[in-house]
Amino acid sequence: MSKITFRADDDLVARIEACEGSKSEVMREALRAYLDDASARDDDERPAPSDGPAVHGSLDALVRERVDTLVDQRIDAVLAAHERRHGRRDAQDINVNVTLDGDRAPSRSEPSAQTDRPPRSEQSTSDGEDGRKQCSGCGTSLAGDAVYCSNCGEKATHRVFCECGDELRSDWGFCPGCGRRTPAADVLERS
Repeated sequence: MSKITFRADDDLVARIEACEGSKSEVMREALRAYLDDASARDDDERPAPSDGPAVHGSLDALVRERVDTLVDQRIDAVLAAHERRHGRRDAQDINVNVTLDGDRAPSRSEPSAQTDRPPRSEQSTSDGEDGRKQCSGCGTSLAGDAVYCSNCGEKATHRVFCECGDELRSDWGFCPGCGRRTPAADVLERS
């Protein structure tokens, strides 16, 4: 007896292992059934020698039909496998509503897109003159020296200081003043 080795995907191997016999027996039976079926199909499809040129045209049509069928089956199998791996993604409708509040919001009745709002450079200087800024969490106006938002408790500035009092940058591994390790050093060391 000769030995034949071939590769199979995990699904096929799992189906073979689910059978009662050994893998070798199952594969021998499957190969015999496949070859017997293929030879029976070849006997049925062989034209009689007296058919002549008309057989050549029907053979081309038969091959074309068989190739189309195999391609369709393969495409369906690949799409089904892709859907199993990644899940089916249906198109989703997304609705976005934008609401502008306040006296600077443009009116819908105005035909132009012009607003009374000053350009950004002027706006930032006028807002910054009184030392106020907005909370990144809730949008409440904060005093210039506020560390925490009085409304939601969000930290107003995300500055980091060492135990010795020196300000640290988030990408520094050690404090330049005292040499202590920073929390970022542990994160940077892992990567």
